[in-house]
Amino acid sequence: MKDSIKIERPEQCCGCGACVNVCAHNAIVMREDRAGFMYPAVEEDLCVRCGRCVDVCVFSEKQKGANGESAVYAAVNRDSEVLRGSSSGGVFSALAGAVLEKGGVVFGAAWTDGLTLAHIGVENEAALSRLRGSKYVQSSTGDTFRQVKKLLGEGRTVCYAGTPCQIAGLKAFLGKEQENLLTVDLVCHGVPSMKMLRDDLSYVTGGKLDDVEDVRFRDKRCGWGTKGSVAVGGSTIRYDAGTSPYYFYFLKGEVYRESCYHCRFPSEGRQGDITLGDYWGVREALLSQMDGVDPDMGVSCVLVNTEKGRQWFEAVAPTLSVAPSDRQSAERRNKQLTSHSVPLPEHQALLDGYLEKGYAAFRDGSKKHVKDHLVRTAKNMIPPKIKRKLREML
Repeated sequence: MKDSIKIERPEQCCGCGACVNVCAHNAIVMREDRAGFMYPAVEEDLCVRCGRCVDVCVFSEKQKGANGESAVYAAVNRDSEVLRGSSSGGVFSALAGAVLEKGGVVFGAAWTDGLTLAHIGVENEAALSRLRGSKYVQSSTGDTFRQVKKLLGEGRTVCYAGTPCQIAGLKAFLGKEQENLLTVDLVCHGVPSMKMLRDDLSYVTGGKLDDVEDVRFRDKRCGWGTKGSVAVGGSTIRYDAGTSPYYFYFLKGEVYRESCYHCRFPSEGRQGDITLGDYWGVREALLSQMDGVDPDMGVSCVLVNTEKGRQWFEAVAPTLSVAPSDRQSAERRNKQLTSHSVPLPEHQALLDGYLEKGYAAFRDGSKKHVKDHLVRTAKNMIPPKIKRKLREML
């Protein structure tokens, strides 16, 4: 007889939620550990030991990625309003819009009541804005895998966007290829916990966590880059590595979930039909092919991984400025396409400090990195056009 899922070490679970969704007896719930990361827990009195949760686990059931070489592009949405509301080039909005036009449903991460991040499904353009933008924290998939299965069974078209492990979990849950499902995985560095983010927002807002109205990790009003904002009590607060210890350590790769440091997806193939990320360091030779786009407004890196992905991308291409690229160029500033994040020496001490002292460990630790802060500040003072010219010379 098969057993139920057991997480013996934290690096063995990515928190995708496939096990929760597949359990017909609702015997599995996600519970928060001391650092705020969510892990499955089995309610023994409800469990029948069917083993379905073990079968869909992306760590026990090897869910392979797309075969063959991906087609690579740089792309920018031609709609300036959509582009301003997107973190990079607005390609996700183009794909999502095409799905909505077919009467479909689009799933992605959105801020919900109580300042939590969760996957939701939207069915109209007005709600689509909630799914735009980078969110540097782990999203709960909730029961969305079940929702997707129901919608597909009704003949609806569905687009599901998420991290590679979330897409792998969805595919394992569904069990077979679904013609009406478009999957979009993101170039992912790793995810901290929601508890860490709440602690940080309380710090940067001076204890006004309940008054936070919106969080943008990437705010185009500050240009295309890693500068954001927090809307609180009718005012806007700058939010970046200089003001937020959480943001600082996120960019350093020090506060991710343990499974992120053991992620197998970069080396085993992309999980989505299409992969989206920022085309950091895009070269002038590519920009010159893209109808005079403003690179300071963001450029998407697009990997088309499957035939289905190719058909969808070609369908939305007229709404985009597109230039064909290659994998090597895309990987130059996107190392997560080839390898997972590696914990730096400070990682374990920082995590242990957080468990012992709470957010003070982040706050006090970041203050010690004076040189890093000065270098980042100096880089931010260089105009984007000058940065591009310097990169072209290297």
